[in-house]
Amino acid sequence: MDKKQIAKKLGKQTAATVTLPIVVYIILLMVSGLRGRGFLNLFNEGAMTSILSDAAYMTIVALGIGFQLKFGRFDFCGGALIVVSATIGGVVADMVSGGIIVLILVSVLTGVVLSVINASVYSWLKIPISVISLAMAYLFEAIPGIVLGGDAGPDIMFMADYNRLGLFPLILIPFAIACVIYFCYDKFTVVGRQSTLLARNQGASVNIGINEKANTIVCYVISGILFGLAGAVYATQNTLSVITTPLQTAGTLFSNIIPSLVGLFLSRFIDDTLGTFVGAFTISMLYFGLESLGVLSGMRTIYYAVFLAAFIFISGFWDQIIAFCKSIVSKIAQKLTPKTQQT
Repeated sequence: MDKKQIAKKLGKQTAATVTLPIVVYIILLMVSGLRGRGFLNLFNEGAMTSILSDAAYMTIVALGIGFQLKFGRFDFCGGALIVVSATIGGVVADMVSGGIIVLILVSVLTGVVLSVINASVYSWLKIPISVISLAMAYLFEAIPGIVLGGDAGPDIMFMADYNRLGLFPLILIPFAIACVIYFCYDKFTVVGRQSTLLARNQGASVNIGINEKANTIVCYVISGILFGLAGAVYATQNTLSVITTPLQTAGTLFSNIIPSLVGLFLSRFIDDTLGTFVGAFTISMLYFGLESLGVLSGMRTIYYAVFLAAFIFISGFWDQIIAFCKSIVSKIAQKLTPKTQQT
């Protein structure tokens, strides 16, 4: 690869990394101007600390979601794994006064165990994962009620020994662990490459000797770790309580799905781990900026929905959009060329 090709590749990677946050920031500046609030500065220490903290947690959850999406599965259990892991991790850590380390370890262990149970039922019954995971999520949501006995859980989010995990800079610890695990599994392990082959062509992959069931279990162990890490952070940011509504935890999952979609789209230009963080940072910046401008909750939801719709449209028709833009540029160039020659 010559210098020109390297420069072109680096240019695409840089554009893929910074374009989305820049576009959202410009939109926020426009909203700020329309509301008469003047210049919106999101680059001071307080704002960036809050944005990075939210983006770190959102990235961990989105990596767990994207991990399954990338390998051809859509699992509804993620939210339940996060909440149940947080509940059990919080209760055990508080019971033994084990601190942040125990909170993380127990949450991750819980996430892995529940995730493997989910994968085992899926592999055994041969029911589509989107169906079986709904039933398993509903089942897992009963666990906090059993553990807490109907009472409120320990207020981990108000305990200084624990709530620091959900704040900058300690939140970077589970964030870094999640990113390293996701990246290494995808890039440097045989089972990761086998997962990719299964996602692309399941029949052919099985025919060449890949054990689909074993691969599924390993995948769910990894996603269990990711959701367990998210659960440890969740425990420090939310009150632990009994789940009273069926599939109540689904919101925990779907509220963080956009970064995973952004990551999968940007994987054509940059690594999807970085792409997922770019998506999480962009959404966190959008939320924080709108809240700072005093935009009401309902309107913030509308902005979020518009962003989601625009992104889905652009990512879904990206190749057609690029082809259309190239044709327009080519036509303009053809019209300008004769005039330039005459001049």
